[in-house]
Amino acid sequence: MQAETLDQVESSACRLEPIWIIHVELGPEDDDRIRLALCEELRLAYGDYDHVSFETAIGTQFFRGAEGTVSGPMEAATSRQVRVLSFSITKDRHLLDAAMSVIHPLHSYEEPVIYVQDAFASRSIPESRKNENKWWMNIKEPVIR
Repeated sequence: MQAETLDQVESSACRLEPIWIIHVELGPEDDDRIRLALCEELRLAYGDYDHVSFETAIGTQFFRGAEGTVSGPMEAATSRQVRVLSFSITKDRHLLDAAMSVIHPLHSYEEPVIYVQDAFASRSIPESRKNENKWWMNIKEPVIR
């Protein structure tokens, strides 16, 4: 039996669309300008929404400069506080090129840490939007316990 690919799977609740997920590690010098430039250039669409991205809390990145880096060879690894900006784009090489063209010149690193992953994202179908559990359908005040 041959396996189905996910882009051919459709349920009564949603469909699946092939995408790339992009994770960019941002140093302390990197403010909102990369995210804002990506929104301006690519819209960062997710279904019917745009400006959609996710940013993690601050974590710790470890590294050591090697021969050929601006810092030169470092004797010991060092660390710095970073956060990760994540967003998705449809699988289109022009969009991927546009994303990289936005990130690289604005990023504070000599070698920006960027990961691109194949994935599938859910997309709502109109019938699923009538669900009473959706936030816009539920007008009750939340119960505080």
